[in-house]
Amino acid sequence: MKTLSTTCFFLILIISCAESVRAQTPAPGPTLLTEENSQRAVALDSATLVRDPLPVVTSRNFSSDHRTRLTLFGINMDLLPGEDASAVTARARDSRSRTFSLIVESVRKVAAVDGLAQVVVRLPDELAQAGDVWVSVTLRGQTSNEVLFNVEVQTQPRMATLAARRLINGLDNYVDATFSFELGMNGGAALSLTRNDWDILFGNSPDVDTFIVTMVGDDRSRIQDMGPLNWSDAFQVPVVTPHPVPTNEAGINVIVGHMYVVHTKDSDTDLYTLVRVEALDPLKSVTISWKSVQSPEGN
Repeated sequence: MKTLSTTCFFLILIISCAESVRAQTPAPGPTLLTEENSQRAVALDSATLVRDPLPVVTSRNFSSDHRTRLTLFGINMDLLPGEDASAVTARARDSRSRTFSLIVESVRKVAAVDGLAQVVVRLPDELAQAGDVWVSVTLRGQTSNEVLFNVEVQTQPRMATLAARRLINGLDNYVDATFSFELGMNGGAALSLTRNDWDILFGNSPDVDTFIVTMVGDDRSRIQDMGPLNWSDAFQVPVVTPHPVPTNEAGINVIVGHMYVVHTKDSDTDLYTLVRVEALDPLKSVTISWKSVQSPEGN
């Protein structure tokens, strides 16, 4: 009986230990899908269903903020009863090892494929012009693999002409004197997209050619003259700290050949843009070249 008792004891111990190990073994963590033999993410623009590179801001979507929503695909991401998208967090890491939180807007199963989930995240302004970034998600304390995603970079300056703000035949030409760097447009046709939220205004004074960058109630934007510069020159984009509270910043003189840095900052925008004055018809119009750039903050 002693041998039988000992055997039973060891059998019970083995079974108990196995059950204990099984109970303590964590469930597989979330895994984001990548292209075959690659670390590049399987990801799509949630509105257009196109692959990267994708811009942070675009007029080609259905959201009023025009921020790109990125759909990532993964496994081991089933939500428990009572959980919603807030159970999942996401972050991005850029080439300078800076990390940024991404807002997770939805997490749901892909009906046609068992075990596959799609996660929709909103790209933040801080990733504008970032190029390659690494994205990961975390669910119930377990963090996924990092996958590579490319944020579109504006490599060449674009041109725009702004009319000086005036009353013409009794009508304010405000929409022709302003410009949106976010969407790359101005004029009446752009109103439905910009919702009259512009990034720069030219010629608000009747006798001096100036740029103004604070036009809306929550505007904390700043502009700085970098002096005479060409796009081919070697220079660093300076950090321009926004106003701590909404402020009406004074206009800055418009000078041909000068480069300006604009830090657009309000409740839903945080973007840097370089602007060069190419031509000036005094008190009538200005032609600029401009390019969105990555924020120099945190260098």
